[in-house]
Amino acid sequence: STQSTGGKIKPEFYSVSTICSKGMEQQKDFKWNLSRTTFATDFDKICHKSEISLLKSVYFIGGIFGLILGSIAFESFGRRKTAAIGGLIATLATFFGMFTTSYGIMVPIRILQGFGHFIAFSGNYIWVLEFVPEKHRVYCNTWSMVIWTAGYPVLVCVCYFVHSWRYIFLAASIIVGISYIPLIIFPDSPRLLMSKGKVVEAKKVLKLYAGLSNTKINLDAITLVVDGKTENVVEPRSEPSILSRIRELLAHKALLLETVVQWYLWFSACLLYYFLNFGWGSFGDTPYVNYLSAGLGELIADITLVPITNVFGRRKGMVFCLVVACVSFLLAMIPWQWNAVWSLERVMNLIAIIFISNAFASAYLYTNELAPTTHRGLVMSSSSILARTAAFMGPFASDIFGTNSLLKLGVNAILAGIGAALTLILPETRKLPMPERAEDVALRRQKQRGQRKKPQGSGATGSRHC
Repeated sequence: STQSTGGKIKPEFYSVSTICSKGMEQQKDFKWNLSRTTFATDFDKICHKSEISLLKSVYFIGGIFGLILGSIAFESFGRRKTAAIGGLIATLATFFGMFTTSYGIMVPIRILQGFGHFIAFSGNYIWVLEFVPEKHRVYCNTWSMVIWTAGYPVLVCVCYFVHSWRYIFLAASIIVGISYIPLIIFPDSPRLLMSKGKVVEAKKVLKLYAGLSNTKINLDAITLVVDGKTENVVEPRSEPSILSRIRELLAHKALLLETVVQWYLWFSACLLYYFLNFGWGSFGDTPYVNYLSAGLGELIADITLVPITNVFGRRKGMVFCLVVACVSFLLAMIPWQWNAVWSLERVMNLIAIIFISNAFASAYLYTNELAPTTHRGLVMSSSSILARTAAFMGPFASDIFGTNSLLKLGVNAILAGIGAALTLILPETRKLPMPERAEDVALRRQKQRGQRKKPQGSGATGSRHC
């Protein structure tokens, strides 16, 4: 505000607490003297923190609704098409968000952003991984996580140099819009097409990629086989409904068991991530340093994922990460404070969060390899929904325990330990093909138990078939 003193205008500054306690009105009683704009200042919500928090929460609510739709559309409409539509929705919502002047309009904008982004990322991941041979999947998974982590420094640079949230929205819409271009250019997964009996379309896709990779394979001389039938007699199948897929999931005990274990792994890993006392994102005194520190912690987790998975495999690698996290939580209970900043608890939590992040990144790969093609979108989406729910619960659950670090760390250790024990129920997927149908999941478990049976599914019959 300003006061006239001896003919001169003298500025008078107020704290946020004073503004809120006196019920002062923006523009009438005071004006902001800020170099950067925020939702709180532009929408006059500086004294309504819960409404600003709501803008963060509704993004994930939109993501959950997007994943629910994705569980239906990924199989029915296709991974690529669904992801492309989700990417378009998210990009347009972000772009038009920069013009928003009303809080009431920003709420649905944030819902649409989460709705589209979660569909796009999940569908994109499934779509890409179905192309990748088994020996390269761990590297593809790690690379996708590294690229995700690269978003931290990009975000920091954009927000450091761009002082208006409106132009940050513009920059974000351009960046994410470019990232979704491959979904428009390239075709859908041939694995999904074959599971639907669309063998002709699948062969066209294989020919396209053979040409792109300059592979000298004569696909016209190769006969594709689906369920023991050659491509010339295979007919496209009717599209099962989401209820039919759910009933099939419940009817196949092996598929249901593995899916329930994966649900717990996704939920517990994400809950632990947001439940920790200290994280890599708590080192600095500015958001820029905190985000870069958080990115560094996730980068360490992403890089170490490759040697852990290559040495131990998918199942034992997951067990290893969760056991290390469990032990770290237990060691963090030892009261050893070195100075005002560092303690054994903080060091152990930093180690634990690396291996929790490792387990979460590994869950993406493991879930896609465990789930059959006919149910991969459903299992992946439902697992991700539980993870996002845990992300909501984590901070609130941490507040419930308050300053009782011992109880909190004990709960963390139990959650990680249960996850490690449950993972032992799952089969190893390294050096194995992806299952195509629900029946293949049971056959895989039987084979790993020593009951050698001939698989009945899409596959090769002879040297000239695939």
